[in-house]
Amino acid sequence: MATEAELHYFCKPVRKTPVESAVEFVPVQDFLADEPACKVLWDLIGTQFRTRSKFLAIWSAVRYVAVHRDENVEVDGLLLVSAPVNWQIDYVVVRSDRRGHRIASALVKATLNQALLHQVPYVMLTSKESLRPLYQGCGFDVITPGMSPTQGLAATG
Repeated sequence: MATEAELHYFCKPVRKTPVESAVEFVPVQDFLADEPACKVLWDLIGTQFRTRSKFLAIWSAVRYVAVHRDENVEVDGLLLVSAPVNWQIDYVVVRSDRRGHRIASALVKATLNQALLHQVPYVMLTSKESLRPLYQGCGFDVITPGMSPTQGLAATG
């Protein structure tokens, strides 16, 4: 089975973007106090990515969690942000029964709005090529091989 290519994306937040639905954006300490949400994250990481070891390796760098809830106030989507200086989106996960409801887009856009509010120079992520429409639709550009993010920032803004 061929592995899908991964692309590197970046976005320089320059204006607030409308978000399709409400997203909570919380520091990781607040997220950890929400045990049901933590359980959903653990389940989604295991069922959708099958990379719990990668998740555990990045978890210590996670500073913020974006949380989307369905009409029953149950978590149906999450996004993790590592934030040393610039922000790195490490995981975007949506319950399989809630895909197609623009939840991933809402999580990403809410995160970019928070990055703008926190004056973050740029946000980066690595994801499958098949998700390119999602991320480009949220304002990300693909970093071409040999181009540094700062070169891309100079080219876009």
